[in-house]
Amino acid sequence: MSGRVATTAHEGVLEITFENVRRRNALSLSLLSALSRAIDDARAGDVRAVVLPGAGDGFSAGADLADLTGTIADRAMDDAIQGAAVSIRDCPVPVIAAVEGPCIGGALEVALSCDAIVAAEGAYFALPATHLGLLYDPRAVARLRLRLSPAALRWVLLLGERIDAGSGAAMGLVARVVPEGTAGAEARALAERVSARSPHAVAATKKLLNELEGDCARLDEWDRVRLDILGSTERRERVEEAKARLGLA
Repeated sequence: MSGRVATTAHEGVLEITFENVRRRNALSLSLLSALSRAIDDARAGDVRAVVLPGAGDGFSAGADLADLTGTIADRAMDDAIQGAAVSIRDCPVPVIAAVEGPCIGGALEVALSCDAIVAAEGAYFALPATHLGLLYDPRAVARLRLRLSPAALRWVLLLGERIDAGSGAAMGLVARVVPEGTAGAEARALAERVSARSPHAVAATKKLLNELEGDCARLDEWDRVRLDILGSTERRERVEEAKARLGLA
């Protein structure tokens, strides 16, 4: 099996890069397993944000065909993609996808599991399931339905058409479109800004948003979380710092 991820960390920002350039960063089972482990490891240490780019000039061509059999055994690939997507969503820090070039199939699911997608002008997104004669994983479709409009989901999944970066931004799929070759740098700059935010407030906000997307948020319990943060020492210190910057201290 081919592919791995490379990790680098700098001042609270962890970068996890898909490295399977010869196969256009295709998501092999080994790469997906390594991605899940790297994301889970981000829970430890002083990681405040994660950036997810692909090596070379593309994000990912999707599931690695070398690991597919064309049989029911390919459920293993679905499960591996699901595992990576769940790890990203459950990660308590923001995860930002930096997309250059193609973001196809399972890679789109991985990218949409991130908290934001920064895409280069030449990036494009596709779900070619019907081209390959399969019904896309219903678990994934249920989540994609939360992130894409009905028209966009039918366009990319049922009709199997591409979505370019500009259209993706108009649909709400892409947070920011940047010049080609700069998605990684822009995503890192965003991650560095986010890393300066309160980690407790960021983690709580991400968890609340995830629960709201799943329509399972218990708002009375979340109000207690909000009050705990409101009265925390960290918040008081940050308010005092903001006042000092404005000369109000």
